[in-house]
This record gives sequence, C-alpha cells and structure tokens, in this order.
Amino acid sequence: MKSLHPLDSTLTEFKKDEVNFNLERYVQTVLDNKWRIALFVLTVLIASYLILNSLTPQYKATATVQIEQKESQVIDVQSLYGLDTQSEEYLSTEFEVLKSRPLAEKVVKRLDLASHEAFQEKEGLADKIPGLSSIRDKTLGLLGMGSDDAMDADVESELGRRELIKDYSKRLDIVPMRKTQLVDISFEAPSPSLARDVANEHAAVYIEADLEARLDRTKTAASWLAGQVEVLKSDLTTSEQQLADYIEQEGVIDLENIQDLNSQELKDLKTSLVQASAKLAQATIRRNQVQNARQNGSLDALPSVQADSVAQKLKLDVVLAEQKRAEAAKRYGPQHPNMLAATSDLRTAQSGLRGQVNRIVETIEFEYNAALAEESDIKRRIDGAEQEFFSTNRKGGKYLELQRTVDSNKRLLDLFYERAKETTETVDLQSAHARILTPAEDPLEPSKPKKAMLFMLAGLGSLLLSMLYYIMRELFNTGIRDGEDVDQRIGLPLLGSLPSIKKGFVRPIVLNSQDDNERSKEGAIFKEAVNTVRTGLMLDRVDKPHKTIMVTSTIAGEGKSTIAGHLAYSYANVGRTLLIDCDLRTRGVSTMFGVNKTDMGLREVLSAEALLEQCVIGIDNNLDLLCANFTPLNPLKLISSPRFQSYVKEASKKYDYVILDAPPVLPVSDPLVLSGYVDAVIYTIRARSTPYQHISRCMQSLQRVEAPVVGVVLNQLEMGGTYYSYYSYGNA
Repeated sequence: MKSLHPLDSTLTEFKKDEVNFNLERYVQTVLDNKWRIALFVLTVLIASYLILNSLTPQYKATATVQIEQKESQVIDVQSLYGLDTQSEEYLSTEFEVLKSRPLAEKVVKRLDLASHEAFQEKEGLADKIPGLSSIRDKTLGLLGMGSDDAMDADVESELGRRELIKDYSKRLDIVPMRKTQLVDISFEAPSPSLARDVANEHAAVYIEADLEARLDRTKTAASWLAGQVEVLKSDLTTSEQQLADYIEQEGVIDLENIQDLNSQELKDLKTSLVQASAKLAQATIRRNQVQNARQNGSLDALPSVQADSVAQKLKLDVVLAEQKRAEAAKRYGPQHPNMLAATSDLRTAQSGLRGQVNRIVETIEFEYNAALAEESDIKRRIDGAEQEFFSTNRKGGKYLELQRTVDSNKRLLDLFYERAKETTETVDLQSAHARILTPAEDPLEPSKPKKAMLFMLAGLGSLLLSMLYYIMRELFNTGIRDGEDVDQRIGLPLLGSLPSIKKGFVRPIVLNSQDDNERSKEGAIFKEAVNTVRTGLMLDRVDKPHKTIMVTSTIAGEGKSTIAGHLAYSYANVGRTLLIDCDLRTRGVSTMFGVNKTDMGLREVLSAEALLEQCVIGIDNNLDLLCANFTPLNPLKLISSPRFQSYVKEASKKYDYVILDAPPVLPVSDPLVLSGYVDAVIYTIRARSTPYQHISRCMQSLQRVEAPVVGVVLNQLEMGGTYYSYYSYGNA
C-alpha cells in the first residue's frame, strides 16, 4: 500500500511521558504571554499593597531568661523532687512549662489583658448586621436549640476566656538557644509597651510559679516525712517488744555460745560413732566365726582360741595326757591303776580346755553385745544432739529475724528523721532556679508585616507562578504546537500556519478582499498566511499543479471551512475556482457565505434538475460556490455515488481549480471516499487543541485508503514574538 509520506514511522500513538524539553520553545511561550503575565503580576502587586496597608503592625519584645541546671541550695534535698537537673530533658521540660496554659492564664489575669483592646473579641457577622442576631436566636429557638440566658452567658464567658488564652499563646514565642541555658521569651502585640510588659511579666511569673511549686513540694514533703517518722517510731517500738518477748519466752541467752557447744558435741558424738561402729564390726566378725565353728564342731580352731595362751597351754596338757595314757595302755590293762590314773588326767585336761574355750566364746559374745549397745547409745545421743542443734538454730533464726527488723526500723527512723529535719529547715531557704538575664525593651520597629519583603515576594511569586502556568500548559499540551511538532510527530510538510484572530476579522474583512480600506493588520496577516498555503500547494507539483483539492480535519471546530473558503479566494486570484461544500451535515462553507437552502446547489445537480453552470453561485471574480442546500438521510451513500464523482470530474474540466470542503475524518467516513476524487488533500489541525492520538488515528485511516495528503495547515496559532513579524513588512 502506498505510504502517505516518507516519515510514515512517526505516526505512532503519543505517550505523555515522551515530552521533549525544548528550552527555546518555553522561553518563547513566556515571551508570547508576557502581557498576560505582566497583568497578573500587576494585579497581585496591587492586591498585596492594599492588603499589607490594611494590616495592623505587630511589635515583638523579647526577654532572655537563664535557667540554672544545678540549683544553688544550702541543703541538698533534690531527691525529694525526683528531678535530674543535669539532664537535657530537664531543660526541655522547662521550655515546655514556659508555653503551658496555666502560666499564660496567670499573666492574662495579672495584666488584665481581657480588657485590653488588643485582645478584645472581634464581632461576628451576626453582631455587625442589625437584626441578624435576633433572627439567629429565633431560628435556634424554633429548632429547639436555644438555652436560657444564664447558661448562654456562662458558655460565652468560658469560650471568651479560652479564645483569649489561645490568642495569647499564638502571640507568645519561646525560643531556646542551642547548647546554652538561655531561652528567649518573645511576645507580639500592636503596642510596643504591651509587648514589653507581657514578655517581662511572663518571665517573672514563670520564676514565681516555679518558686511557689517548689515551696509547695517542700512543705508537702516535710509533712509526709513527719508522718513517716511517727509511723517508723511505732514500728520500731513494736519490733523491739517482739524481740524482748521472744528472748523471755525461749530463754535465748548467749545463743552463739550454745550453738557452738551443740555443734562441737555433735561433732564428737559422730567421731565416737565411727569408732563404735568399727568395734562392732570387729566383734561381729568374731561372733560369726564362733557360730560357724559350732556348726562345724571345731571351736578349738577359732582364731581367738588360737590366740589365747591359756587355751594353748591347756591344749598342750591334753596332748601330754593323751601321750601318757597311750603309753600306759601299752603297758597296763584297762583296770590298772596307772591306766585309770592316766585316763583321769586326760579327762581333767580335756575338761579344762573345754572350759577355757567356752569362756573365750562367752567373751566374744559379750564383746559383741557390748559393742552393739555402745553403737546404739551413741546413735541415740546423736539424735538428741541434732534435735537440740536444730532447735537452737530455729531459735537463732527467729532471733536474728527479729533483731534485723529492729535494726532496719532504727536505720529507717534515723534516715527519715534526718531528712525531715533537713526539709523543715529548708522551707524558707528555696532559691530561684532561673533569672531574667535581659529584660525586654520597647521594640522600635514592627516585627510584622515586613511590607517590603512581602511585597517583593508577592511580585516574585506571582511572576514565577504565572510563568510556571504557561510553561506547564505548554509542556503537557498533547496537541500540535508548531511546525516543529508537525515535522517531528506527523512527518508531513507544513504548508502554512494561520494565526488566531477574532472572528470579526475573518469573514467580513478577509473574505471581502477587494475592500482594502477595511483590512486590518490581523486580516492582512491572515490573508498572507493563506497565500503561503496556496503557494506551497502550487510548488508541490510545478509541472502538473493540483487541480482538485480537499480540505479536511480531525474533528469539527478546527477551522477547515474557513481555510477552504479563504484558500478558494486565494486560488481565484490565479484562475477560475469552484468551491464545493461537501459537508452535507453542517453546511459550513454555505453558512459562512450566507447561502440559504432555497438557493440552487448540489441537490439540483445530483438530481439532474439543472446543469452545473446553473447551480453554482458567483461569489467573486473567478470564484463560484456549489452549496449544500439540503441534508440527505445518508450523506456517505450520496457522496459515494458515481454521479457525484462524475460531477467532480466535470467541474475539474470546467474550472482551473476545485476546492472541496469535506467533513472531519474522525466522526464520519465521508473524507475517506472524497479523497479518491481529488489530486491533493490538505489536513487542517487546530494548534494546541486537537489531541495527537486523534490526529494519528485519522492519518492512519487516510493512509489505508491511499489518500493523497500533501501537507498540513496549522490553524489558530497564537500570534506573538517574531513568529508573524515578517508579515508586517508587506503591510507597512
């Protein structure tokens, strides 16, 4: 498909973030609107002058106060206040105290500011207009919102008091000096003396209020300490009596020595228990040996028997007696006296040995029982000693607890007594924690309003604001702004730029080009701009000029009909020209030339009721008009008909130039059809108005039908700067 122009790629949807910042363009924008900007600045300056002169001058007086972080006191009782006067938080707290409402109320009351004219409540609108106040009261009464007079008076009085304190706080300014203990107390008032008096009084009231607060805290602390001393005295007496009763009841005397004796006794008993247990163990071993020997019938083999010398001697006697009897048995018979004597000696020896063994066994049993009894006795004594020891410890614990209570109560009583004495003595020795370093003086000049500075700021601000307005309007304008935009964003040649002038200059003066006496400067500029468009079209094809030319636009109201009419006038200067009103819906050209529907026009031509020569209306020398004298039900169908196309071809043969005023492209499809009947299409764009998105869409539609778009006419461009200054050369 044939492209409309070489820069076809530029027909893309415009994005708002793709705004090129052209400094020269925005400077020119400001210059173009310099008179509007100057008028706005002048208006603001006049209003500022009137407002500033109507303002009441305010004077500011400042008193400087030094706040001591470490207070000079005869006796240190800071712990009573709970304040760390060395911390930054202390100073910050004092600065806030200076701004507090109670302090402001004291100053207002002391200086009787409620009666001062500078603090008088302003009358409301209802009080200024006669009768309006009564109407308001009646209306509130009908609505059930009224109240009795006494209540209204109280409420109004309280509201007035609060407004007065609020107004006072707004005028007050507390400014601490960095890294110092100094603070400036400033106050604004219409009178220099009032500002001075209030600033000094506020500082004095702050110092007095702090002294009063400290005195109240000291008295409160002294009273509280005195009460605590009495309570502690009673507690000490009670604890001492409890200790005495316990000593008497338990007989606790020399408790520490008793505890030491019990501890030593218990230690000795445990040592004896260890020894008794060892002895019992040994006795148990010997007893077990005896029991085992009895079971085996070998008591003679017991270690205790073997260790006994008497038993060993008796054993030897038994052995000797047995040897003697054995020798006698060899010599004598059983009844021999020697034999009987030997037998008797043997029995005697054996009896003695058994008796000795039995004694040894009894001794072992006795020693076992004795050791067992000794161990049991020691354990019993240990149990008794432990009970005594624990009982003594319990008594000692209770005794120590009561003793500690007595000692603690004594210390607390001494501490509170000394502190109460200190506090009582320092009631009349409080020193001020702050002093007025520099009293406020009468200000010589008002602090506000600073008329010169505000006047300059108003002028500068209005200048910058108005310049910013026009720059932002230029920056965010999505329309085509100038020829550079046409070249960069559309890519078509700019045939010409028509200035924006009053409607009165366009039709009666410019169209009537023969009446030179009534031509104005703006009309001349407009005519020269139209001639430039005509020249551009004629130079587009020198060898074969465009004979049929269609003028269209994106939407209605862009001036396409005006351009078509003026372009037809311009072409009439070089040849016979026919202007055809193809906008059958609005009849723009026909209306512009004052043609009625009763005149002959397209209706008679298309219905073959008359010839083309009979239907045209002579407008000027070499300029005829074929008007739209009817509105068909389907204009597109009529324009698309072969009859209409044939009449356009017929007109191009009879006239040197044929200008078609076509409808806009965006709302209807008529221009897409008409573009096929002409040699050239002029696209009209209203500067800074028509959105680029709509223009791009219409251009793409014309491209699809291969419309011969030769260029763009930028209409209603703001005149300013040097853009149209060269036109004045021809009008000089």
